[in-house]
Amino acid sequence: MNEPTRPAPLSRDEVAQLLAIAERDLGQARIVELHLDTRYSLAYNAALQLATVVLRLHGVRVRREGFHRSTFAELEPRLPDSVRSFADYFDRARRKRHAAGYERVGVVSEGEADDLIRQVELFQAWVIEEVDRLRDRTKAQSQDVG
Repeated sequence: MNEPTRPAPLSRDEVAQLLAIAERDLGQARIVELHLDTRYSLAYNAALQLATVVLRLHGVRVRREGFHRSTFAELEPRLPDSVRSFADYFDRARRKRHAAGYERVGVVSEGEADDLIRQVELFQAWVIEEVDRLRDRTKAQSQDVG
């Protein structure tokens, strides 16, 4: 059986690094002087890192084979209804990013790049709230024990 994920303990350091990578790439994606395909790819990578954070918060790690596709497929059922549409949106971005990175130049319009950046910003805010909620819950539990 070749499951797309495996259980893995949560690492605060790993989550912090993933959030930092997402912030870096999102910041770079906002640089309007960069080629639109590059901006899109950077924003997409930020979304991928943020999706990975969510999966790590759920105690799973996606296996390397089909990592990008599996990440968004595994993300979708783990999101609450209010933000579930991000999984599908980012999976569609995955396909466009693939074309921009491996097949053609000039695949992405300015509107598409700007929209992806906006969606990643919204998702980032939600993910950070989730990380903070988990941190607060963990802190409260450790105080109850002590």
